[in-house]
Amino acid sequence: MRVNNNLGTWSIRYLQSLQNEQVSNVQSSSQTAVPFTRNISTGTIAERMRSQINDYREAMASTYNAIGVMSIAEGGLQNISTSFERMKELAVQASRDTLSNSERTTLQKEFSRLSQSVDRVVEQTTYDGKRVLGGDIRNMQVELGVNQEQLGITLPGMDIKSLELEDANVSSAENAQNALKVLDNAIQNVAKTRDYVDETLNKLGNAARNLGNTVLNTSSVSSLNDTNAARNMMDLVRTNLLSQATAGVVSQSNINNMNVLRLLG
Repeated sequence: MRVNNNLGTWSIRYLQSLQNEQVSNVQSSSQTAVPFTRNISTGTIAERMRSQINDYREAMASTYNAIGVMSIAEGGLQNISTSFERMKELAVQASRDTLSNSERTTLQKEFSRLSQSVDRVVEQTTYDGKRVLGGDIRNMQVELGVNQEQLGITLPGMDIKSLELEDANVSSAENAQNALKVLDNAIQNVAKTRDYVDETLNKLGNAARNLGNTVLNTSSVSSLNDTNAARNMMDLVRTNLLSQATAGVVSQSNINNMNVLRLLG
């Protein structure tokens, strides 16, 4: 597949805008303070609320981090699925006995290139240094709230070895027929993983929205400064983690436009 240059340019510009937004949020957060001008009781309540908001901030960071992981995984799975579908088409063609040696050799070369491209996607689909589809995401605990609400995330390896496709080839009609069987299993595994990623992204998105609303509702009962601080904090967390995810898009050459829009939504 060719790299989408327009997508790469757009991703870089978006990343730059996020970085500018981060600078603004940091400046705003550093200038915002919770006033303690009334009495000791008011100050104690405000301090307790600030502690709660910090807890929510950690939960939001955990949630948005997981959203970044799953969004990057979704892009990689799309590419792997496309490769497997093409490999299946080649195996169907190669399963015929009427092919000449040169035709079968041509099919085998493309089959091998696609197999290699799957492993390349797995190696390149990373988030914060971890291979998202390489088996590095095992029981990743995500804080969905401050009341010990957690979600465990595990992503299976999607490389050729993990999917038992190491020996698959289309060098003969018999081998092609055998390859079709293991390819069907691999395609099903990828489809199940994509369903799991979509379901998890929905859960994480709902959790992020609920946390954001809780932060704003908690801070709004105190003062305008508290509300501004909470909003600045939320924006800072969001732009920081979206920057990581967008950087992953820039480095992953085969991600498509729909996945980018889902990632940044």
